[in-house]
Amino acid sequence: MNTELEQIMSMQLVLSVNTSDDGKSLADSFRWCWLGADGTPANDTIASGDREALRAALSDQAANPLSAWVILPGSRVNTRQLEYSDKEKKHLRNLLPFQLEDSVVGDVEDLHFALGTPADGKIVVAYADKTWLQAAFAELAALGIEVTRCWSAPLIQPLALDASTQPGEHWTLGLFEGQLHLRYLPTMGFSVAYAQGRLALQMLLADQVRGEQLPALHLRAASEQDLAALVEMIPAGLHEQIASQSLADPWALDFTNSSIDLCQGDFSQRLPIERWWKLWRSIAIFAGVCVAVYLGTLGYEIHKLGAENLKIRQQIEAAARVVIPQGRVVDAEKQLSTILRQSQPAGQSASVMSLLAVALPPIADSPNVSIKGISYTGDTGELNINIQADSFGAFETLSQKIRDQGLNAEVLSANAQGNVQTARLKVSKNP
Repeated sequence: MNTELEQIMSMQLVLSVNTSDDGKSLADSFRWCWLGADGTPANDTIASGDREALRAALSDQAANPLSAWVILPGSRVNTRQLEYSDKEKKHLRNLLPFQLEDSVVGDVEDLHFALGTPADGKIVVAYADKTWLQAAFAELAALGIEVTRCWSAPLIQPLALDASTQPGEHWTLGLFEGQLHLRYLPTMGFSVAYAQGRLALQMLLADQVRGEQLPALHLRAASEQDLAALVEMIPAGLHEQIASQSLADPWALDFTNSSIDLCQGDFSQRLPIERWWKLWRSIAIFAGVCVAVYLGTLGYEIHKLGAENLKIRQQIEAAARVVIPQGRVVDAEKQLSTILRQSQPAGQSASVMSLLAVALPPIADSPNVSIKGISYTGDTGELNINIQADSFGAFETLSQKIRDQGLNAEVLSANAQGNVQTARLKVSKNP
């Protein structure tokens, strides 16, 4: 059972819809099948029924909405061949509808237009009532069906074309469920009730042939009775133009891209946003919750760190006030660094302790020399010692002893007051 379901899911759904008796809406009558890879339907997938039967048939499908090719009644879609100039080629979708203003009932703004492939200044236009088509697509969407391709019933009747034939040389007439489907060009055809078939064929011959060679007619029907009725419908003078008669499955159709796909313009296939959202909704919700939790945690951490930073700043400012009791504290770290730098000696070429360690012992060994004061200049690295002695020679002797220790010693500002000699001894490291 699972294998059969997987096989059906791998096929392409094709859905044929009918209109109600008044022709204004879809009727509770559908036919559907699944096409295999070879383009033919599996017999066990062919079915028909009303809306509920179709809904039940699609209920087991995993995809929602389900992609489908749709066949519309030929009575709802018309085709016309129009001409254009090279200057108009870039604006065909906007210009061509207005060529039909005088030949259609109603306003062209109320019609949906689908264009064939332009060639040699001619192009085929298929058009249908836009409001009806919108309602049809909406009703199918309500059944969980997304239309990816859409054709008119007569335009997918197979044509007998090969490399040696020209378009229009072969016409296909199919009689199915009381409707005559006539396709006379790859992109042109129509459907009428069987009762009007003879008249429609005569009018088409008068319009298309006009003295040229009559086309070969290929007749198709689902039963011998319908095939005989189709032969009877052909005017007596055209019986010799019947090239073939065949019993055909209603689903033996031309699903190639040679026909005009009505899924154009406003009805072109959109990105399946809704389908993607249904597939990824749970993951998106989970991802959204994770992002919300992350952002909430991040916000809490930022708030917590901000409070800790404020507390640290307050402690720094309180410590700064011990050193800077007055004045404005703008940047405590910077201001304290400046004060600390200013309090340290700028010159580091001499150390006061090393100078004292060398200079003081010779003074202590000189009994006639006494120290009156000591000062140290950090900028120049000089040690100044104010000394007294009973003779000037004591100063010279002392300075020589210090020089012998490897320092520079110089006696300055020497003067005498009675028997007492006073001088300033400047000691520094040799440069």
